[in-house]
Amino acid sequence: MYRNKNLFISASFLLGFASIISQVILFRELLSVFYGNELCLGILLCVWLLWVGLGSYSGNFISNSKLRFLTDLSLWYFLLALFSVLTIAGIRYSRIILNVLPGELIGFIPMFGFTLFILAPLCLILGILFVLNSTGWQFSSKQELLVTRVYIWESLGAGAGGFLCSLLFIPFLSNFSIQSWLFILLFFFSSLLIKVWYRRAIVIFLIFSGMLFFKLGRVDNHLEKLTSNKLWRGQNLVKSVDSKYGNIAVLRTAEQISFYENGLILFSYPDEFSSEEAVLFTIANHPDPEKMLLIGGGLGGTLTQALKCNNLQIDYVELDPKIVELGKVFLPQIEVNSLNDNRVRIEYKDGRLLVREIYEKSKKDYDIIVLNLPDPYNAQLNRFYTVEFFEMVKGLLSLNGIFSFRASSAENYLNPEQALYISSLQRTLQSCFEKIIIIPGANNIFLASQSANLTDDWEQITENLKNKNIPTTFLNEHFLSNRLSAERKEYLHNTINSFKGEINYDLRPISYYYNTILWSAQVKSPGKRLFEYLSRLDSVWYFVFALLLSFSCIFLILKKGSILPGLSMYAIFLAGFTSIGFEISLLIIYQVIYGYIYSQVGIFLTLFMLGIFSGALFISSKSTKADFRTLRQLQLLQVILVFLTLIIIIFLLKVYFGPGILQIILGSMIFLSGFTGGALFTSGNQIYLESKGQKKAGSCYAIDLFGSAISAILTSAFLLPLLGIPQTILLLLLLNLIFLGFICFFMARLRNKVL
Repeated sequence: MYRNKNLFISASFLLGFASIISQVILFRELLSVFYGNELCLGILLCVWLLWVGLGSYSGNFISNSKLRFLTDLSLWYFLLALFSVLTIAGIRYSRIILNVLPGELIGFIPMFGFTLFILAPLCLILGILFVLNSTGWQFSSKQELLVTRVYIWESLGAGAGGFLCSLLFIPFLSNFSIQSWLFILLFFFSSLLIKVWYRRAIVIFLIFSGMLFFKLGRVDNHLEKLTSNKLWRGQNLVKSVDSKYGNIAVLRTAEQISFYENGLILFSYPDEFSSEEAVLFTIANHPDPEKMLLIGGGLGGTLTQALKCNNLQIDYVELDPKIVELGKVFLPQIEVNSLNDNRVRIEYKDGRLLVREIYEKSKKDYDIIVLNLPDPYNAQLNRFYTVEFFEMVKGLLSLNGIFSFRASSAENYLNPEQALYISSLQRTLQSCFEKIIIIPGANNIFLASQSANLTDDWEQITENLKNKNIPTTFLNEHFLSNRLSAERKEYLHNTINSFKGEINYDLRPISYYYNTILWSAQVKSPGKRLFEYLSRLDSVWYFVFALLLSFSCIFLILKKGSILPGLSMYAIFLAGFTSIGFEISLLIIYQVIYGYIYSQVGIFLTLFMLGIFSGALFISSKSTKADFRTLRQLQLLQVILVFLTLIIIIFLLKVYFGPGILQIILGSMIFLSGFTGGALFTSGNQIYLESKGQKKAGSCYAIDLFGSAISAILTSAFLLPLLGIPQTILLLLLLNLIFLGFICFFMARLRNKVL
């Protein structure tokens, strides 16, 4: 048993600090392997929470073990330090383990299996440490109070870690460097927990000697280079950079250079075919374009192709400045000259946010707007393919202005999954523009306008390009006569129109779900049928299932007989489920309206963890012990919060707020969500432990994490795209209302002395 209170606070704080930093960094690494759609994110978060929950449950048995070394906190913090580095190294060997090449799609089963394997040791240790910190200190006679204190300080540590990681560490340090410094910090702290003083002194001396060797000898840089090369399976990796938006890798093969972001290819150079089709179809359809907005994808030849049009001024918006910086270093001089051309103005900003700012000023400046981003394979990209975004784009176009984007397709045959996906994009675009055409090919080119005379006639397109004195390699009569044959256009038109993909909205991002179905079909995932079935299921069935599940859980609690501890555990499970679903929904709302969420996630995460800290502190500081009345009051607060959020979401769709005001509104809601979640956990945990005792110290923490894990994958991968954010919040409201009703029912029975 340990007795130092300051050491206890440090241990609990550091546990949360290390947990959240490792989670952010390792998720960034895994997303470079799995390409980062919401199904991937849901799997990663679900697996993380499940293993930590299982670790917490296992901690019940470890803390009661008679083997002294198993309860030694020094050993477990050393293991945490060790696996914080080994896990990131293991992730970088993933493509060798999974036997996949860079850019190759990975199926659901291999993705889930590898994530389950690689995160297991680290997450189990985190869960076990929560329990050992709750049982291994001897200055509190009440076990439930010690669990609460660990929960409080861990939450505060997680909030501080999230804030520092997102706003300080990630912009200036690589992922591997962050984890190596975390390794040193945890290793040093583990030495402070060694009880024998001379052993502690020896370990501390070794740590500082090792740190000098590790840093001054640049061992960490060599290890990072070695592991990064393993991630690319022997390809010639010439540069790998971590920015706050993800990892950018530059690879060279013979004369070709390729840029990857988070494992997905951005562009290869030379690739004249891709760069020509990105902009020249649009330029050919406009009689005399003078001003163009290019959203993403300017490198690799696209800007060079657009500058072939005389007198065309280009506003090029790119989110990550490091992409342009690396382009100037590794691309040929002709591309660097395009970036430095006085007709090009580069804006480093989220493209959607820039469009929103120009739209609010009611400027109709652009003759051409080209969206040159990847397909909407996640919610971040999906916001560029919605009704709301298309309406803003329409407001920026001048008379006869043209908007265009590309979507992955197939030249000769569209399978049902591709047709459904393309159909959704077509119907969304048609709901905003009077005229649209689709150029068939390996990439379908969508062109839209209110009044321009759009053409997909190959003779007219080639004639227009010649009249503008634009030389081309691929967009000529020899190539286009085949690509734009009457048979190809008719086949594409008939196939797409035989499917009724749903319209894509900001708050119901169905297109990225269709893209998930398409991805599942391409990798022959066994989950494809499930995704397809759920996409056809009426939303009312989700509410019916929620009702049945809620009543079934209550029935099982009644049948088991231990009503008070059973309901307290269900309250904790539901609080975890609601908090994660709530937080994901609000973060996506902010992302949809005001840009890339990654730059703000540290602030929101800190607010959420501070909310948990405040809620747990509020309950633990009450002079009276937590009881069922407290649980009812907190559950009522949860219901009110979810209901108010639903009203606010509907209101946000109708009224424009500045980013600062929206941050305050959503930040307050996230803080309150954390507060109610922390308070419900603390109250339910005290009720449960009073009846179960010290041997169950990790049970409530485990059930809280299990609820969060289930919510993470259901909300991000299924509920948000299929139901939309308002109906997802409504579903959470229904679940909490049902439980509040049961609490009131049982309290009435208690008053009548039925129980």
